[in-house]
Amino acid sequence: MSSTPLFMNSRVWVAALALCCAAAALCEAPAVGQRQEGNVVFKKDRKRRVIYNDDGDQHFKQIGTRYGVTDEQSFIDARTTPTFDTQVDTYVWCVGNGAWPPWGGKEWTAHDFLGSSERAADLIVQACHSEGMEVWASLRMNDLHDAGKKRLEDTWEPIKAQHPEYLIGKLEDRELPKERIERLLWTALNFERPEVRKYRLDFIKRTAAAHDFDGYELDFSRFIWSFPVGRERELAPLLTGFIREVRSALNEIGEKRGRPYTLVVHVLDSVETSLSLGQDVEAWLSEGLVDVLVVGMGFMPFTIQLNQWTALGERYGVPIYPSFNPRHLRGLFKYTGCSALTGGENGTSYQEYTRAVAAWWWHNGVDGIYLFNIFTFEHEVGIDREITHAPLKDVGDPALLAGKDKLYAIERLLEGDMFSLGMERAQLPTVLDIFERKLVLSMGPDADDPRAQFKIHAWTKGGEADTKLWMRLNHRLLEPVGHDGHYEVEVPKGAMRVGRNELCVWCNAELAKTSNPVILYDKVLVEVNY
Repeated sequence: MSSTPLFMNSRVWVAALALCCAAAALCEAPAVGQRQEGNVVFKKDRKRRVIYNDDGDQHFKQIGTRYGVTDEQSFIDARTTPTFDTQVDTYVWCVGNGAWPPWGGKEWTAHDFLGSSERAADLIVQACHSEGMEVWASLRMNDLHDAGKKRLEDTWEPIKAQHPEYLIGKLEDRELPKERIERLLWTALNFERPEVRKYRLDFIKRTAAAHDFDGYELDFSRFIWSFPVGRERELAPLLTGFIREVRSALNEIGEKRGRPYTLVVHVLDSVETSLSLGQDVEAWLSEGLVDVLVVGMGFMPFTIQLNQWTALGERYGVPIYPSFNPRHLRGLFKYTGCSALTGGENGTSYQEYTRAVAAWWWHNGVDGIYLFNIFTFEHEVGIDREITHAPLKDVGDPALLAGKDKLYAIERLLEGDMFSLGMERAQLPTVLDIFERKLVLSMGPDADDPRAQFKIHAWTKGGEADTKLWMRLNHRLLEPVGHDGHYEVEVPKGAMRVGRNELCVWCNAELAKTSNPVILYDKVLVEVNY
């Protein structure tokens, strides 16, 4: 069992304080830097500016050493302390993949000073509550990071080896070609099985009761599968029934502890995409099962169907928080050599891209910003911690984003990625020829700011020495200058618009007559400077 948090010595005291402070402490988001002592009941529909997801792996010896973790304080300081005195109102702590101990306890072991993953969770809750921050647990509903293993016995959930009949795929599927995502399903649990649903529900009950979390997130984006491929819509009612059971269990736990649980679900890029993978989100909302909706895989922030999600949220009174996962931005650093783009050593491209995402989302009427895996820029890319966490101080307030440099984008497909079926249709890559290819370019309020200057960057592969490329922005002809496949062009005043812009791109090569076609391959970036 977990250790009792220092601020929760008496359940009677908690209930009494909650009653006495009901009017004052029902938790609108605290101002930056405001500290709150004692127990607080966080309203389910409270305003959350920034929600920060922490995958929790720093509590393992294998990762914590990167941060110099040696005791409880350095454990908190590794990722949690940098979110204090920022716009982060809700901290999300990953409780694992459903195994106990998390990730199977083979390759991943908690630091000796912690003793267990349960102690780690309690320390996170205690630290965040002392800063007036709400804390959610987050469970990865079908994590497949172990799909690269050789045997079921080596996977990170022992139940997979104990009951291979519970899995969607078969062991031999791992030998499928890399182009076939079915090769990953040999370690995916099949929620068609009542035993699997009970196994997951038991874990949720255990972790929700053992810790003083304010909410519990079911993360269906890590990874996207719940059912056999091709039968997802048919089996969607089973997942809806599972959500009902989770709702009931959390209500019961909340009643016993004298403080309600907020139920959060994290789904995919669009309503239709989610349903196609067995997630009937509208059914969940129409039954009042879900309190907060986190949407999107996070890799295509300018393409995600926000209008669908915000309309659904308004219809059922559920706040919408789109998720941004910046790990794919590591590719931006190869553009460091461009005279116009800084991004390599100082991380400004990462910050400017994140600001643009937030500005676009706020323009579309979201309730706040959900950030996933931003800490990877520190220990995987090597960007200074202060730079990595800089967006936490401005992306939660549209007013603070105004007048700051940004990078908007047209995103490309993540090649061969295990998340691709959960994302929207990518506009790139696309083959160019003499006919104008129409692309959608999303722009936030910066497009109306008279101080802003815009430059479009595009990268191509292929072509010949005499290749010529043109662009047309909202019917305005642009003639970019190119070198080694990189094209750039200044945008004249008044050409850019807030919202969806039409960007046409074409070249002087006839597709049927060339052996080396021009491919608009990578991101199209729009540099906004003030």
